[in-house]
Amino acid sequence: MTVLDTQPPESVPEEAITALQDSSDSQLSDIVHYAQQLLREHPPLTEAIEAREGETLVRTEDHGAYTIVVVKRPDETGEGRGPFAYRVQWEPDIEGEGGKYRWHYLGEVFDSERTVSEA
Repeated sequence: MTVLDTQPPESVPEEAITALQDSSDSQLSDIVHYAQQLLREHPPLTEAIEAREGETLVRTEDHGAYTIVVVKRPDETGEGRGPFAYRVQWEPDIEGEGGKYRWHYLGEVFDSERTVSEA
């Protein structure tokens, strides 16, 4: 197999790069198929996040290792209504099974018509 002059992503472990470069075209095709199956089994974090009690999702933005989530609180009034932004990451359990979403508060989201002085 001819090795092309391509640069692998920095996030790919060296062992995987070596194994891929040493694989035949048939093996690479099988590897791609296997990787696609794994991706289907692990939906993106964005698809798995659900609104918490008392909140509704306004939007989500997938950033790979984390997701930005914007929520509103429809039962609240005034500033308590939001919208509010959070960075959400999946934290696996130490034992390796299960885990939980960790929500980190980023702040209130302002639209383009609302100025900081109005906040």
